[in-house]
Amino acid sequence: MAHKFEVTEHQWTDVETLIKLLKPLQIMTSHNVSDDEITEYFKTTVIRELSDRFKLLWCPSSVVSARQIASLIDPRFKDLEHETVDAREEIRTRVKNLIKEIAEINCDVKIETPVNKHHGDLEFLFGDEINCNTADNDIQYQHYLAEPQLKFDFDALEWRKTRASKYLLIVALATKYLGIPATSVSSERCFSTAGNIETAKRSCLAPETVNMLIFLHQNKQLL
Repeated sequence: MAHKFEVTEHQWTDVETLIKLLKPLQIMTSHNVSDDEITEYFKTTVIRELSDRFKLLWCPSSVVSARQIASLIDPRFKDLEHETVDAREEIRTRVKNLIKEIAEINCDVKIETPVNKHHGDLEFLFGDEINCNTADNDIQYQHYLAEPQLKFDFDALEWRKTRASKYLLIVALATKYLGIPATSVSSERCFSTAGNIETAKRSCLAPETVNMLIFLHQNKQLL
């Protein structure tokens, strides 16, 4: 199924077009000391509406999202500049707990990591074991946070390859969260299927029947 998530050349062209279209929005929503009252009100309103629509604002009742976790374990965005101070602390605490969980679950499991030939046989024997020591896990996490943030155009996959043995738990967590396809195609396709099944002339279908018909349609290739 991985090939379905590949970005085609045509899609990259669309992304470049969208960047050009969204550039004016960035300019319109960037505050400037020379803005008059009407301009400032307009920018504030647009920012608030977008934040509410996409749930970008952090409040005490907010839950750390997969997007925020992925940002922290991506070395290009780990400083979380676009999050509030309170949100940053909650995100870091959440990731720290996830690392602890991974270490406990995989305590007796060996994960293959690249072996540096210059380190000899000891790394071959011991370099791929997850350390269950909480203090060592915390040190690994703190060292990761202390490293300088990479530029946005740096190859994060290459970084993970070279740091796999040093940040074993971080890389394991990144494999889980950064592998999530950044797309809503699947859910949109499901909505389209539901719309085609429950039409104006078939509006009396029971909810259970609609669910079953959608399930059968979405999985027909497996039947």
